[in-house]
Amino acid sequence: MIGPIEEFILPNSDEGLAKDQVQPEVPEKKTEKTDKPKKAEVKTEPKDEVVPEEKTEAAVEPEPVAVVTPDGPAKKKRNLKRTLIMAAAVVVGLLAVVIVVFGVLIYAYKSDNPAVKVVAQVLPYPVQNVNGQFVSYKDYLFEVDANERAYQNNAKLNNQPAVDFKSADGKKLVTQIKQHSLQKLQGDALVAQLADQKKVKVTDKEVNDLVNQLYTRYGGKDTLLKTLSQIYGWKLDDLKRVVRKQLLTKNLEAKVTSDPAVDAAAKAKAQDVLKKVKDGGDFAALAKQYSQASDAASGGDLGFFSKGQLPDNVQAAAEALQPGQVSDAIKTQYGYEVLKVIEKKDDGSIHAQHILIKTVDFNQYFQDQLKKAKIKTYLKV
Repeated sequence: MIGPIEEFILPNSDEGLAKDQVQPEVPEKKTEKTDKPKKAEVKTEPKDEVVPEEKTEAAVEPEPVAVVTPDGPAKKKRNLKRTLIMAAAVVVGLLAVVIVVFGVLIYAYKSDNPAVKVVAQVLPYPVQNVNGQFVSYKDYLFEVDANERAYQNNAKLNNQPAVDFKSADGKKLVTQIKQHSLQKLQGDALVAQLADQKKVKVTDKEVNDLVNQLYTRYGGKDTLLKTLSQIYGWKLDDLKRVVRKQLLTKNLEAKVTSDPAVDAAAKAKAQDVLKKVKDGGDFAALAKQYSQASDAASGGDLGFFSKGQLPDNVQAAAEALQPGQVSDAIKTQYGYEVLKVIEKKDDGSIHAQHILIKTVDFNQYFQDQLKKAKIKTYLKV
């Protein structure tokens, strides 16, 4: 069974000539010059007859001249520019309306209807800001949807009634899921920031290798993807994104815990505890006092384990010890361990206790970093 999500714009018309346009010169009618004095003009009343116009050899009727408008192309460019500006203004205005409308649906009504989900895929509405980095509503919906699907699937597997998220109990559950999703996204954002600071990366090869391991573990590619689709609604790209986040956290932890100075201090402390054991101190009591493992309260009891359940070097040390014997301080990815074998069985299983001294308690380190982080949440759930 696969576990929780963590794990895994119009032109103006031309109105005549512009004031600054130049009117073309029209040639004057040429007449013959004469030295005869001009006769005084006699005004007469106009008659109705039509008098044919006197023609002279010098009278030349001008050819029609085309009106030249030097700034015509420039005006067209200005009109086009205005059109484009107006069109852009319309688009921006419509986009602003969309942003406002769906912003109200998200922040005021906490809507996650299909239309909101589609818009959220394009417009990065923020739900949080972690140290200046925005967390998108799209990622938030991804987490919420996956967890709601997981609850429904678990109910089905356990032959329980389907979860009614609209009931009183269902609404409480949805609130818990949304709060958990916000916290998860805070952690993811902080991990990415810390990894960037410490130059920690995840390669495509690492992602593909782990995905291939999951294929093997869960019955092949088709079977795994079908299962993930049924449980979480994921596709292959979703799986790879989740895997990349998990690997980034793991690689960050390895980086944080491998500081030489920190390592030396942890080793010295483990050796000091080992000395107390060899001097006759009670192993279980010392485990309760010094161990940083989750089982410290039970005296560091690991119970029976078989080959492959512990790191190879710890397994090898346990196999080399006889019941009652104690190992040296063993280096692991978490720190240093002191191991005491209690019992061995013929089937190869071994019962042992251990004391773990961590180089750095990564969980505590991360919680400290989370407390220092500047977090703003825009979506109230």
